[in-house]
Amino acid sequence: MRPVVTAEQMQAIDRHAIDELGIPGITLMENAGVGIVQDLQKHFSDLSQKKVFIFCGKGNNGGDGFVIARHLFNLGTDVRILLAGKLSVLKGGASINALSAQNIGVQVNELDSDNLNQHDHKLRHCDIIIDAIFGTGLNKPASGFAEKVIEKINQFKKFVVSVDINSGVDSDSGQLMGPHVKSDLTLALACWKQSHLLHPSAGVMKEIRLIDIGIPEKAVKKQNIRVHQSEVEDLKSYFHKRDPNSHKGDYGHVLVLAGSRGKEGAAGLTALAVLRSGAGLCTLAFPDSCQNAAYPMEVMSVPLPETAQGTLSLKAKEPILDLLKDKSALAIGPGLSTDPETVALIGELLPLIQCPLVIDADALNAISAHRDWLSKLKPETVLTPHPKEMSRLTGLATQEIQRNRIDTASQFAADHSLTLVLKGSPSLIAMADGTVVINSTGNAGMATGGSGDVLTGIIAGLMAQGMPQASIAGTYIHGEAGDYFSKNESETTLIAGDLLRSLPETLKRILP
Repeated sequence: MRPVVTAEQMQAIDRHAIDELGIPGITLMENAGVGIVQDLQKHFSDLSQKKVFIFCGKGNNGGDGFVIARHLFNLGTDVRILLAGKLSVLKGGASINALSAQNIGVQVNELDSDNLNQHDHKLRHCDIIIDAIFGTGLNKPASGFAEKVIEKINQFKKFVVSVDINSGVDSDSGQLMGPHVKSDLTLALACWKQSHLLHPSAGVMKEIRLIDIGIPEKAVKKQNIRVHQSEVEDLKSYFHKRDPNSHKGDYGHVLVLAGSRGKEGAAGLTALAVLRSGAGLCTLAFPDSCQNAAYPMEVMSVPLPETAQGTLSLKAKEPILDLLKDKSALAIGPGLSTDPETVALIGELLPLIQCPLVIDADALNAISAHRDWLSKLKPETVLTPHPKEMSRLTGLATQEIQRNRIDTASQFAADHSLTLVLKGSPSLIAMADGTVVINSTGNAGMATGGSGDVLTGIIAGLMAQGMPQASIAGTYIHGEAGDYFSKNESETTLIAGDLLRSLPETLKRILP
């Protein structure tokens, strides 16, 4: 998994590399500039024929920009630097690289409020604008002259490349705190920053790629980073080739407790997702009247006592406990309803469940009204709320949760000793030890009814097979199935059933 850092952590990593490991800061700056130019050469086969403007700030991000300019100039590229300030105030690596760029013939223009518009004609006819103004150092909204420079970068609708992170974006929260550069390509240096991956900030970066600047892994590990991004290689290590001499009982038996009158589909989606994720057996337990609805023929079903409204009644308690005796995992919640008697049933069942458990949808809503039930859950339990359900669970406003997704998820999982999958863009998997994994798959087409039911089934199916990282793997696979459909069909037409149909091809690329 790749580490995802805050601005403070990145600064500490830089200091450790420079002060403790003896790597000069100017060397890291050189590596950054060279790495960015090499990436641009892959992106533009005719880079030497392009006209490039580089907007540089006064700090290290600007220093990276001067290095980029020097190497572009040596390629024969028509490159010009617009410095948001005075050359005389530059320090350290930025000053040294500014002088080097000038000495080889790169034109450097100092910008101020009076001359900011003097370069409009040439900007209008350039090919690429490189944003090297602020980087990760910004901790307040850009204003005044800085705001005007950012507006200038956005004004001409050119191909914009941001160095490390878009100027004007807070690198930690994922929030757009003020005027910001909108990029076609953002080239992150050394490590992902949280705002590369969190929305809405990630939404102003059409594409992001990571540049190795030569910081040793030792310097990164020193910071004990608690947030990472999942990668497909991580998932491959979770799966093992099936033994030819095995049978369905070797791959787990999941009980799905879901559905109510009119919401039978949620139960069916969850149950089929259990099987599509590789579980050997699945039993779907739902209200008696739901038995008449169509459900997957591969799934066993058990009708249970119901209320007059067609929801599970308290009389279903003992039959459910009997069903649980030989089960490898339980998925509970999709389509259950919030009928008071069904909620009471959930409250009586939760303390008695001994197998791995995934809680979603209406079961989460039941817990929201009785938060003391959280203390009765086993540590292996996985909760899968969307932001509104998370709001009900915590009492926090949805907007506050969205502004602090990582901290909120991490704190909740640690406080209640469970695993939390906070669905969204991107989904987060928070562990009881406070670590967080940012999921790297999924798209806007998955914002459709039933998508979460499929995720619940996938996670439960993986848990039943004994996978220790089922929530991480399940969330990745769920998103990858959505990406596969989107690539081959479209985001707009995606429905939950398409995720199920895409699972075989998705898993084919991951399984050993």
